[in-house]
Amino acid sequence: MNKIYFLLLALVLFPYHAEAKIFANQFIEFELPEKWSCQLDGTEWVCQSEDEQKKRDAIIVLAAKIKKVGMDELPVYKAHLEKPQQYQSLSGETITSEARYVKEIDIKGKPWIDSLHLQSEIPDFYTRYLATVEADLGILVTFSVRKDKYEEYAPDIENMVKSLRAFRKPGDVNAGGGGGDIITDPEAPIFGEAGDAAGAKKKPASDAGGAEALLFIVLIAAGAGAFFIWKKKQKR
Repeated sequence: MNKIYFLLLALVLFPYHAEAKIFANQFIEFELPEKWSCQLDGTEWVCQSEDEQKKRDAIIVLAAKIKKVGMDELPVYKAHLEKPQQYQSLSGETITSEARYVKEIDIKGKPWIDSLHLQSEIPDFYTRYLATVEADLGILVTFSVRKDKYEEYAPDIENMVKSLRAFRKPGDVNAGGGGGDIITDPEAPIFGEAGDAAGAKKKPASDAGGAEALLFIVLIAAGAGAFFIWKKKQKR
């Protein structure tokens, strides 16, 4: 009986906490939801659920570049995100995003520009942008979620945002096994073109058009109503 008592007392005083799954690369770290993983694709990291159905709902893209004065600064990022983003779909439709908010927030003592747009990257998807500058890097994180699933994913997104930590590893940006995941061209815009955040158009699989996932980067099959894959446009 005494052993059981002390065991219960220990559980109360020292509750068990499951260790969070931390993703880290050369410039950022944050807590990933359970059963999510990240894959390096060129100079961007792409994170999605490992569940084939949930993979259709949300995608995270991480990018960093050598900063340029007058280009990679928080006021410049904020001004960019205050404007509606406009682009053409492959069907020729002109899509204009709706900026829901743009603000500066503090995460662990560091200022970030935080913005939410509707269909700035993918038709009928919300995209939340987090952008900051660390040492000689400009850093961008985008969370894109299906419009009808945003409320479901909002708590996970908020937890990820609160856990963000930007840093600059010493040494060459592409050394140390980083795989070349930092864009070395200061002239390259971190936002790319409208509908092309982080210089890439990578989209989650849609429920329409029979799209299939491949290494978390989704190729689109033909069919009306399908979403379109993000095409590489980033200058290396």
